[in-house]
Amino acid sequence: MGKRIPKGWTFNGSTRKYDYKVFNSAGEEKTVFDEDGVLYHQGSALTQYEQSILFAEAGAGTYTGTVDLPAGAVIQDIIVHAIALWAAATSASMIVGDDADPNGFFDAVNLKATDLLAGESINFTHTGGKEGADLDDPDAGAHVRRRYLATPRSVTGKIVSVGAGTTGRTLMTVIYTVPSPKAAVKT
Repeated sequence: MGKRIPKGWTFNGSTRKYDYKVFNSAGEEKTVFDEDGVLYHQGSALTQYEQSILFAEAGAGTYTGTVDLPAGAVIQDIIVHAIALWAAATSASMIVGDDADPNGFFDAVNLKATDLLAGESINFTHTGGKEGADLDDPDAGAHVRRRYLATPRSVTGKIVSVGAGTTGRTLMTVIYTVPSPKAAVKT
């Protein structure tokens, strides 16, 4: 695409913010990012975000990790990845859901062995048979309910570990967008 020559900071009257712009090889101004750190590509803000929570086993108890989503967020995917099996003497089970349904996305995921081995993952399209009420089995039509909510919400992973153990590691990653939709035109 050729070299880009920096233009620098300019005030954007429509957003009332400062944008950092460059000139492309054709001499056109292109916004790279704004004063809030939002990145741009071909004139549009990049709005995909991810946040990960690491659950590290440290004995019996309840482990809770929360990702707060803003109003209007659309959940693209939730990935639960087993880094290392949990060694709890009796059980280690995980649920993932939100404010309305604590196990709406994934329910009763056994982190000791059978459901998720070390190095394996589950997500919206590969549920491992552990789908909650908001997910369908991918083979049965694969619908995801409540991806979008107009209000803020929290996605929470909760692991209940019964018995001593210190080797388990599980990573939960929530990928979401915050769209700026254009209105449809009635003709």
